[in-house]
Amino acid sequence: MNLETPSLSDGFRRLYCDATVFEGFSAWHPISFSRVLPFQSYDPVADDARVIAAEEAHLASQNEQTRRDVVAAYGHGGLLSAEDVTHLQPALEDYGADFFEFMGEVHANAGQFICALRWQREWIAVMETQPTLARPNGDEVYASVGYALYSLGLVPEAIAWTKSCIGPEWLADIIGAAMTDYQAQLGGGRLLATERATNRTRYTGSTQAAEFAEQCTPQLKAALKNFIPFQESYVNWISAEAPVPLRPAEGYPFRLVVDSNNLPRHKMNLLFALVAQADDLSARGFADEARRLLQEAALLEPSADFVSDRIKALP
Repeated sequence: MNLETPSLSDGFRRLYCDATVFEGFSAWHPISFSRVLPFQSYDPVADDARVIAAEEAHLASQNEQTRRDVVAAYGHGGLLSAEDVTHLQPALEDYGADFFEFMGEVHANAGQFICALRWQREWIAVMETQPTLARPNGDEVYASVGYALYSLGLVPEAIAWTKSCIGPEWLADIIGAAMTDYQAQLGGGRLLATERATNRTRYTGSTQAAEFAEQCTPQLKAALKNFIPFQESYVNWISAEAPVPLRPAEGYPFRLVVDSNNLPRHKMNLLFALVAQADDLSARGFADEARRLLQEAALLEPSADFVSDRIKALP
């Protein structure tokens, strides 16, 4: 495995350096991937003839034998340990098109994020044209793509991609919950539940100061309306000294909202990408724009000291 390769083999270039592969990366999230290529001399790659041959063969014909050849080649090239290769063998018959996602994970684990994107794109293409083949948690690959973009330093793309994946409803959940939790913490409590019914959302928080909570509720609801104008918000408070229900009671038509599937991964991708973009803007003298991004990051994770410290350090 060559970790710094200023010149790449013809096979590697054929498989990984075709810009058309990254055009139209996703039909559901039309974000430009034009800056992914070309490879730089510092980009880790596995320009191994056996790996390239096995991957090309699998791309041309996906079957159990080509999957076994890919895994064996990854073991030979150092991308998988001998133990991993042995453990994977019995499971290879169960893979289908999602083996492309596995190939992407192998490259990502080796820090080869451009190579990872190349295979993640193949799995996304299958899911978006044949959704019945996608697993229930198939959106995991979208979070992996966001992390790959961030790791490659393509921060604007990472932000745009992740916001598109999260969508306005999830983003509203994140921001609304963060704002309510912050207000609850000021009263010695915390957010207990977020429940939604169409465009109505109810937040339930605990507090040690009931009078303070009631006084701050109008201000909190006004702030929620400012950041989430399409949402009608309700806020309920219970005593922090009361027993916390194992599952906050749902009342029709509200239903609990939870951080399910890969929302936490998307959230972390967005948080770190926003901070990275803010750092770049701050270094170039755009303090106001940096502050705006950091304030957005603070809404995602109000308790993140590395965000608040950056805000305080801005001129």
